[in-house]
Amino acid sequence: MGKNLFFGGPAVGALRRTAARLLLVPLLWWAMPPAAAVPAPLIGVSPLLGRPTASSITLNIAADEEPLVGHVSYRQAGREDTAGWLKSGDFRIGASSTAEVTLAPLRPDTRYEYRVHARRQGAGEATVVAADSFQTQKLRPGDFSFALASDSHITPFHGERMQVLAGASSAIRERKPEFLILLGDNIQTFTSHGGPLGDRGQGVQLYRLLRRGLGALPGSVPVFTANGNWEGENGWHPPEARGWARAARKAHFPNPGPDTYPQGGGRDEDYYAFTWGEALFVVLNVTGYTGTPHTLNSPLGKRDDWTLGARQLSWLHDQLAGSQARWKLLFIHHPAGGNAGDEVNSRYGRGGGRAAATGEQATIHGWMRRFGAQALFYGHDHVFTDVVADGIHYVCVGSAGAPWKFGTAETGYETFWTPSGFTWVEVSHDSLRVSFVGTGEGTLRGRALHSFVIER
Repeated sequence: MGKNLFFGGPAVGALRRTAARLLLVPLLWWAMPPAAAVPAPLIGVSPLLGRPTASSITLNIAADEEPLVGHVSYRQAGREDTAGWLKSGDFRIGASSTAEVTLAPLRPDTRYEYRVHARRQGAGEATVVAADSFQTQKLRPGDFSFALASDSHITPFHGERMQVLAGASSAIRERKPEFLILLGDNIQTFTSHGGPLGDRGQGVQLYRLLRRGLGALPGSVPVFTANGNWEGENGWHPPEARGWARAARKAHFPNPGPDTYPQGGGRDEDYYAFTWGEALFVVLNVTGYTGTPHTLNSPLGKRDDWTLGARQLSWLHDQLAGSQARWKLLFIHHPAGGNAGDEVNSRYGRGGGRAAATGEQATIHGWMRRFGAQALFYGHDHVFTDVVADGIHYVCVGSAGAPWKFGTAETGYETFWTPSGFTWVEVSHDSLRVSFVGTGEGTLRGRALHSFVIER
């Protein structure tokens, strides 16, 4: 398929106008009266699975409008009797808050089923409010699949984005991956284009909306996230606002911490690494450690001054150099450099593999070549494309919500796919099959629009 396939989204000017309009609406949202009183459900959204290891997993549970108490029962899946259930410790959740329950001990590469039992504080017996299953970390060689989604840009003002994300989530769940990675711009702040949060409560509302958009998916598929430039944690944002955004993210999407896996990572759960089967997964954060403003309207940020920061960069080197994994894969919102269709978009970090020799990305690319990494997956440009630089695939995974589909003028790409969708990766000993799956209505839903294979 050729140039500008399905392309038809607005240009950068329209994006700027959209961002300007968003400046007018936060006060309206926060001033809206509450909905008419109806009986509140016990949990506001599906439970979310995070930090899957060989021996444990974290279950994040979100209460709705009243405090809850309860516990989780769990056992190996496939049993037909009523025995074998283990019980977690009790949890307590404040109104509109979250709590984490660790299920352990577990066995590697094993499917478990679980039930969440909850009751209102001071009420009678707990009832089952959620039930599903999950897969623990794969330690031995073996085939598996995972999904990638990016740039849902969830806000309370654009319900159509929630619908697109819901469609993608449903299609991903049907395929039963072993985990999902969200590659940033998962939510959208309001104060300016990629600006900071306006107050502490906004992040909580946005991440709760994101959980609703994901539907039942995170209750059966463990979720990892990467930060983009719209999450409110950019390095040039005020420290207090960054703290609000960070706290909201960690409360609703538990990423691996420094002690979750042997590979370690950042204390703020914003970069980390883990192995699954024969593959090393390295998730990075470029927007959180770049101090110069890189908004579309700012002339301050340059195409070659994006950075992971000294500590994360050194850590990345050690992960690539020290791993004997057969597959080494990097995940980031966009590369640490830009080389796009024009200077504005290059400064903004667009261009994927076109930027393999730009700024700090040149250093990272050199390590990928030296230590045998095969691919870098990213979002940011809202299309699916594969740019190969020195044999390394730079794969932009498409958009699962945002309406803007950037073309050659903005990105510099000659061949790309613009329908909403997600990326599906099948891992075997000898190959990676990468597919872009459409999630629109009709014939596009659930259909692979393009596939390619990376061989070893």
